[in-house]
Amino acid sequence: MRPILPALLLALSAAPALAQLPAGEPDRFLSKYIGLDAKQIAQAKRGVVVTKTLSANDPDEVALFGIVAIGAPRAEVVRRIADLPSFLRSPGRSAFGVFSEPATIADVAALSADASDVEALKKCRRGDCDVKIPGQTIEEFSRSIDFSSPQAAAQVNALARQRAVQYVNAYRRGGTAAMLHYGDQQTERSAADAFAELLAESPYLFDYVPEFRKYLESYPSGSLPGATDAIYWSMDRLPSLRPIFGITHVTTWSPAGAPLALVSAKQLYASHYFLGAFTLTTILDRPEAPDGGIYWIVVQRLHFDHLPSGGLLNIRGRVIGKLSEQMRNELAGRKTAFESR
Repeated sequence: MRPILPALLLALSAAPALAQLPAGEPDRFLSKYIGLDAKQIAQAKRGVVVTKTLSANDPDEVALFGIVAIGAPRAEVVRRIADLPSFLRSPGRSAFGVFSEPATIADVAALSADASDVEALKKCRRGDCDVKIPGQTIEEFSRSIDFSSPQAAAQVNALARQRAVQYVNAYRRGGTAAMLHYGDQQTERSAADAFAELLAESPYLFDYVPEFRKYLESYPSGSLPGATDAIYWSMDRLPSLRPIFGITHVTTWSPAGAPLALVSAKQLYASHYFLGAFTLTTILDRPEAPDGGIYWIVVQRLHFDHLPSGGLLNIRGRVIGKLSEQMRNELAGRKTAFESR
């Protein structure tokens, strides 16, 4: 797959002191690299949410693009993103919390496993589990939880909170290399490998903003002026799917002198469906908005366990439809929220 945001980011990274977009952008990039037609570009400029499903090399990967024009200055948008407790709220998110440094049990006090997961954990065996967790953790749940007890759910929550805290602290020390291996299937699968594959499918990071790519790859040993990091946990629900407990590393970067900011979201863990997820949001100044408006541009890549396609089991098609709808709703919500102040 060729780059998603190349022409735009190339022009910006080649001239870091540039305070505005080159002539003809972002229309050229939206047309040439995303494949939007003139009508869709005009809609995006008017503030209509425009989304598109992108091609992906792996049948278990889904890639989505979305854009919406927002009538708010970039500096204000970035400032509000920094308020993570407010920024992370969304309609499908029942609970979340930001990890302190170092992470503590208090950070996950509100974490509570869904009843369906507690029930599934009763039957879990290494290599055969309906909850995505490491093999050694499956064995630990089986060994230490009395699932016949009325306190089983409380015991599950206590152990889940402990392991989440330990995992975040280990990741902060070791970075991608410390990411877990899922043991719910016969063949263990690495969250680090899934992330590396998704990053490789985002070549614009390699070619056009190499310092950001290098920072994401080398975390926590690298440094990048203007970058900030946070890790949060969440309980999310997609329509018709089981609740997902996830842990995510979010990085925000505002390059000095450039008319954009970048926000990346790297999945560290998900209790269902996803082996990996990587989202890049670009907050880009709108040249036609002298009052300080921006484009909110999202490229989201998700790697699933398995997505059958075609026939009666066209799960891939249904999932893409739900994710596209979710992205449209999220972009519309961002527009409303940022323009409300």
